[in-house]
Amino acid sequence: AMPANDARGDEFDLPKSCDVLVVGTALPQAVLAAAIARRGERVVCLDAGTSYGDAFGAFAATTPARGLFASDAIDGENAWETFGTCVDAKTGRVDETASRRLRRSANEDANAPARGYSIDLNAPRLALGADGFVETLVRSGAHKYLEFKAIERTFVYADGVARAVASNRSDVFKDRGLSGGEKRALMRFLKAVHAEAMRDATGRRRSGKSGEETNVAVGAPGSEWGGDEFQTTKDDDDAEGLRVENGETMDAFLTRHGLSASLRAAVTYALALQTRADCAAATALEDLKVYILSVAKYGPQTGACLIPVYGAGDIPQAFCRVGAVDGATYVLRQGVRELDASTTISAAISTGGQEIRARKFIVPAPERSSGPFLVHAVCILDAPLVAEYGQMLVVFPPLSAADAQTAVIRALQVGSHTGCCPEGKYLLYLSTVVDDVNVDPYAGLNAALDVLVRRGEVSSTASAFGADVEKPEVLWGTMYKRRCGHLDDIECSSSNVAYCPGPDELATFEGALRAAERAYKALFGDDQEMFPLTEGEPKETTGDDDMDAMLED
Repeated sequence: AMPANDARGDEFDLPKSCDVLVVGTALPQAVLAAAIARRGERVVCLDAGTSYGDAFGAFAATTPARGLFASDAIDGENAWETFGTCVDAKTGRVDETASRRLRRSANEDANAPARGYSIDLNAPRLALGADGFVETLVRSGAHKYLEFKAIERTFVYADGVARAVASNRSDVFKDRGLSGGEKRALMRFLKAVHAEAMRDATGRRRSGKSGEETNVAVGAPGSEWGGDEFQTTKDDDDAEGLRVENGETMDAFLTRHGLSASLRAAVTYALALQTRADCAAATALEDLKVYILSVAKYGPQTGACLIPVYGAGDIPQAFCRVGAVDGATYVLRQGVRELDASTTISAAISTGGQEIRARKFIVPAPERSSGPFLVHAVCILDAPLVAEYGQMLVVFPPLSAADAQTAVIRALQVGSHTGCCPEGKYLLYLSTVVDDVNVDPYAGLNAALDVLVRRGEVSSTASAFGADVEKPEVLWGTMYKRRCGHLDDIECSSSNVAYCPGPDELATFEGALRAAERAYKALFGDDQEMFPLTEGEPKETTGDDDMDAMLED
């Protein structure tokens, strides 16, 4: 028997029953709740937090006395001390006087929360113009509540220097750091990848498995690598040349195609956006195809990588809005304290004491007790890393920043044009994956920060962008870690319960989408699809016009 509501009652008048009860508003749960509401089910979503997103959300601005920025998603055990000019090095507390440098104006109260910031918890995280996540944004309608900006430039760090990655054919030919042989090998390889990617995309469109229209001109997406001069008449030879050997790593695959060590690093970590040195060639090649198709997809000046305006924390909220339109009920500051899923019609007790009966449940997966850590750092800077760019990505391949660095380090800078920070300030996000619990989990990020920014009056390390480039100063920063989420966390012994994992080690939002898709099928059947095209809706709908509107000038 379920215990009765406690005497103090419930602060909210919650529904007494529903078809599906969702606990939390992290991105997988937000996508699932919207998709289930779209199919006509009664959905109730409870979140104990004060804002949407959980670990996929954003920091809350607080007073200097409480650290300036904080989050319930980061516990004390997994948090590093704060640092920066506005932080007292002896006490670790934010100095109220120094914190004025973070303010939008000198008239702001130094004791009040800093306004004008939207700082993500789960960053850096990227969307690609041609990936499945963007397609889901359009098919669900969540894109109506979002805007995006493109990454202006990507750099790869090696031997103490960050070098720009060629984003188009012209950049390859102009790159003085590449020999003639390297340029030819890179262009030959990317032409072959582009040709195969276009064939794959055309096949999906003709089969109706993609929301893309069937009459898109060949070479339109990814045309920076396409164009008439890029089309080859040896399609069969290209396909054979891109054949991946069983168990082959991406490094071995690229070596077989004649790419130098520096080009292999650029292709693997800056274009294919892989995380580990031993990444499988089969997976990396598919990710590279998505990148190639994403270049210039929404205009000749638009790169492959997109970031949401106002931060990635708005993405879960966008899906919650979609769900609300379709009838889902969302309640913040109200969690679930007890769950009984042992019967066909089971029940949960809210933190306020109300019983809610439901047929199916979606809950956060318990954090793993072992496995790799996802390690983050976020800094507020007083200037950009490079004067010319507001939104830029710096990739540190494994072992390039520190001896114990076994995975890539990604550093993403965003400026005030994204709406995430006041004018004149910049946010710098870093993340990596650490497998060995016996090493300092923050060693790699600290090494990367040393060549990017200044964390004190004197810096002995030159900027990765050249000795004549002045490194920006960190005004406020912090580091934290959590166990990586994994698709296997979705598995549950109860047929009416699905677990949702936390953030994974991928560079994109694809992992969260895959988790939602797997949980959806576990609850409703393998033949069920999230956000299916409605009857009478043409399969040729691309959503490109809608996505164009999402990209700010």
